[in-house]
Amino acid sequence: MARLTKAISKDLFDNVLPMFGSNRLNVPIWDNSQKMFICHEYESAKGNRYYVGIRFCNQVVIVEKVGLFQNWTYLDGLELYAFNGTKLVLIQKRDYDKVFRNEEFIRSESESMICEYLMGIAKLKKTVLNIDDVNSEARRLVEGCYKSFLELDFNVRLMQIIPAIKQ
Repeated sequence: MARLTKAISKDLFDNVLPMFGSNRLNVPIWDNSQKMFICHEYESAKGNRYYVGIRFCNQVVIVEKVGLFQNWTYLDGLELYAFNGTKLVLIQKRDYDKVFRNEEFIRSESESMICEYLMGIAKLKKTVLNIDDVNSEARRLVEGCYKSFLELDFNVRLMQIIPAIKQ
């Protein structure tokens, strides 16, 4: 119990949730309803708000670029990254113009991007893949990215991804 009270200090809370007018420590925010970390939030000169959402599994990282204009939430872009052993490598990217943010759309686009990447790699290696297997693997990877940070085994994966989120 002594370790817990020492780890949870007043300084930690004051940095993460400071009093009004104080600077907040820049840490990613977990949004359980969207199953992603929200980071890099800012407001433009016109008053529009933007943020980057990050969700991941053991093999893939999905990055959403989101814009909030008046009462609407738009998807500005999607990026997919894969681990190469030491760092993240961009494998697919799509930019959008005036597309409303919709979770089902993001899932289907992410699956499509993973399928295209896997099929491209297979073609480079002169390997024939069953399209149903590729679709199934893409669905599994995307579903893994929608796992809650609050689940018990998430801690191990989080320690692997924290350096990439901070970039």
